[in-house]
Amino acid sequence: RMVPRAPSALPKAAHTLHATLSNGKRPDCLLHMPNTTAGVVIDAKFPLEGFEAFRIARRDEEKKEAARRVRVDVGRHVDSMAERYFIAGETQDTAILFVPSEAIYADLAEHFSDLVQKAHRARIVICAPNMLMLAVQTMQAILKDVQMREQAHLIQGEVAKLMDDMGRFRERVLDLQRHFGQANQDI
Repeated sequence: RMVPRAPSALPKAAHTLHATLSNGKRPDCLLHMPNTTAGVVIDAKFPLEGFEAFRIARRDEEKKEAARRVRVDVGRHVDSMAERYFIAGETQDTAILFVPSEAIYADLAEHFSDLVQKAHRARIVICAPNMLMLAVQTMQAILKDVQMREQAHLIQGEVAKLMDDMGRFRERVLDLQRHFGQANQDI
């Protein structure tokens, strides 16, 4: 089993590895979304044994048995994820099932589209490494956007203070100009 390394590209505050949920379950990774307490679950415990048997099977009977095993194992895993990882207010209503290989993902999409559809109906997105990196990069962009919005609020506050200072400066310059004008008349 392979734990995805992509979340390490995120700031530590944006994810927790092996977080414990309120139901005691521990997903491999929990991505923290901005402006909500509900995180996105990533599960990396993809059942690989059936895929290995499917890949090396030579005879039709072996291929059929391996395909049956893949359907059973992955189907159970999808059901298990849906049961364990969807907690209202604590997790998002979509989870990610990480597949550790682009080739396995391609086999899944080509030969087991019924499993992909089952996962989709269960609100579980099956993600290969490249897709997970895209999801993480999207998350980075969202976090950066939120930080910039927060900073924009601070900048607006500082600009307002600067405008107040400039108003006071203008008044003082006008006062000074009046004093010079008065002094000039007096002279």
